[in-house]
Amino acid sequence: MDRLDYAQGVVLARVYEKRLLDRSKLDRMIDSKNVDEAFKILLDSEYIKSSEGVESVKDYELLLKNETARFFKLGHEMLIDQRVLEILSLKYDYHNLKAIVKGKVSEEDTSNLFIYTSENDPKKIKLQYESGSFIDIKEEFLEALKNAEKKYVETQDPQVIDIEMDVAYYKHFKKISDLLEVDLFDEYVSASIDFFNVTSMLRSIKMGKNINFLNDILVEGGNISIAKLISISREDFEKIAASLKSEKIGSSLLECVDEYNKTGSFSIIDSVKDTYLSNLNSDSKFISFGPEPIFAYLAAKEKEISLVRLILVGKLNNIPSSKIRERMGDI
Repeated sequence: MDRLDYAQGVVLARVYEKRLLDRSKLDRMIDSKNVDEAFKILLDSEYIKSSEGVESVKDYELLLKNETARFFKLGHEMLIDQRVLEILSLKYDYHNLKAIVKGKVSEEDTSNLFIYTSENDPKKIKLQYESGSFIDIKEEFLEALKNAEKKYVETQDPQVIDIEMDVAYYKHFKKISDLLEVDLFDEYVSASIDFFNVTSMLRSIKMGKNINFLNDILVEGGNISIAKLISISREDFEKIAASLKSEKIGSSLLECVDEYNKTGSFSIIDSVKDTYLSNLNSDSKFISFGPEPIFAYLAAKEKEISLVRLILVGKLNNIPSSKIRERMGDI
């Protein structure tokens, strides 16, 4: 990889960074008197470029889907190696694959759930999947589609579609980072797998699943070995976090023990994961040439969209401003 090839992309990323919503605008949205006012504040920004087909705040998901597609298009233009973009876009590809399988087994049209972030057109994949004639679908996607449908036919449990797709996604995720050989991406992916494995383990404990189930859902490639996770899988979260305190994500897990014990919600773990991954990207500001600053901008933009969704959903449901801020965590 020639880092100088990314010089123009880094300049563009620095420009686009300045257009991200700042804390004051997010605060104005949170403190607005109602959701319509919050939506008006949002549209007085770059989001106006994604408002085609959006008639009111009720169309906020369409607006956010359009904005997601828009910023991934920018990423495509800034990056020489599109595999860097895949580290972020791949989750949306697998989201689309889940929708395709669920649509087929339920005989419903799930196309409205598609999110367009890459050259992997979900409509084309859907047509080929339903016809059984595969021409140019990625091998990993094809395997995931077939495995998810097979598991569903065996169990008649829609949940297995999510499980199979999640495992396939993280394996594919790791494969891409290994090929790129960039330290930031290696650590980003490994940490993501660790958080996924810990959360999956906690869910399986709640569901009363056995070790065989854990072996099926945990993914290799994180910093924490599967053997270590299985060895502590029957402990409560406080003991699990204590056992993992020396791991790279250990301090983040310890931070959320009290909140998790109080609420039993996985959202607190998702929140500390987001903070951990954002902190990994923070050193990119010192890099002048290379894909890392571009990736850091794209990750920040993705986080921004999730915060906007949280604010709008909160305002729609008349959740107090203080509670919305609490849910946003560390911006």
